[in-house]
Amino acid sequence: MNRPVIPTLRTRPLLAAAGVLALVALGACSTQSPLQTTVPYQPADGVAASNGAVQARDLLVVSSRKDGPGLLSGSVINTGSEPVTVSFLTRADSEAGTGKGTSVQLKGREQKRLEAVQLDKVPDAPGALTAIIISTGAGQSLVSVPVLLPQGPYASLTPTTVATATTAPATVATATTAPATSAPATTTATTTTTTATTAATG
Repeated sequence: MNRPVIPTLRTRPLLAAAGVLALVALGACSTQSPLQTTVPYQPADGVAASNGAVQARDLLVVSSRKDGPGLLSGSVINTGSEPVTVSFLTRADSEAGTGKGTSVQLKGREQKRLEAVQLDKVPDAPGALTAIIISTGAGQSLVSVPVLLPQGPYASLTPTTVATATTAPATVATATTAPATSAPATTTATTTTTTATTAATG
């Protein structure tokens, strides 16, 4: 039968020293690891970005499929006192130089919710990240935002399907020329026989 170990006068100082060392080690860990309240994090589904005086919050794209239309959701804040124009477009549109994109006008110290920023073609599928270009007078900035399905809190964000212009093939009218019908010229030769009657004068 094992008897419980009862600390003696000799072991008690050793146990106390071990406890002090443990407290010192824990204190060192706390000094090397920052408090979680001081670590920045994204409290929402979207991401944050900045461009000059413009701050973007909770940016995300709602789309139902890859290469389909999408809506950019979030908010933008103008921290400056001067009005500014903020444009959003995909990386593909920016590289192609098409100039496509949606612009938002902000007054000084104004905040707006992004509700109708349409993206005609989202190159990434839901669940992935897609690149969005934020353009202001201060320049351009690239941010990777998540692509989410129109479900749950985003069920009402339905992008407008972009109509594709279809050009019908031109119908070439063919002129049909009826063959000319040549009526045979019928010449009726009428021979008039003149009978000279010589009256015999007896």
